Amino acid sequence: MLSRLSQITAMTCRIWTSARASSLVIVLCLLWLMVCRKLKYLNLCGCVKAASDKALKTIGYNCRQLQSLNLGWCENVGDVGVMSLAYGCPDLRALDLCGCVLITGYCIIGDSIYDSVIALANNCLHLRSLGLYYCQNITDRAMYSLAHSRVKNKHEMWESMKNRYMEEGLVNLNISQCTALTPPAVQAVCDSFPSLHTCSGRHSLIISGCLNLTSVHCACADLAHRAASALPHPAH
Repeated sequence: MLSRLSQITAMTCRIWTSARASSLVIVLCLLWLMVCRKLKYLNLCGCVKAASDKALKTIGYNCRQLQSLNLGWCENVGDVGVMSLAYGCPDLRALDLCGCVLITGYCIIGDSIYDSVIALANNCLHLRSLGLYYCQNITDRAMYSLAHSRVKNKHEMWESMKNRYMEEGLVNLNISQCTALTPPAVQAVCDSFPSLHTCSGRHSLIISGCLNLTSVHCACADLAHRAASALPHPAH
């Protein structure tokens, strides 16, 4: 039985979403995660009772091959848990934290302040999709940290001659309803990750519900403006 569990690569824990889920069931599910060391895809969306920083520590310690994790509306997940994922799951490619209102982008452990967003960017070099929808406590600090880490990692990747795929960085970022963010901070992220787009038909930087971010634009807008400026003006 244990040998079969250890071969599981994808899991959706729907039982955790039940209001009737007992503490014993939650413990059993955590033990299950400790066995599934080849897990690559895990969906814990809505698992409010079980998905916590402690659970993410278990995942980070045991599921090092994890590539996709959905933690949508897991209200007990905070930055400490994100730190555990960042250091324990280096192959993480998609992380959905929508509705995780405790996420701020940094946390205090002991006497030190740690930046969970920098930890993700620096340790999960394959990360392509990050969902922060309705994470209303996310601030500009997290955005600037993300942009700065991109510049730092790009230089290091060039030095180590990584392939182009490794240099692409984020291709999808959802910060809808993150109303505390300001245009300069989000623009810095957009400028640092060329694969993020705000242009029509290619929306991959999603900012719906943030009316103050309407000025943020991707590189396509600058290219279109330059192309229009280069056109010859008709003679009068």
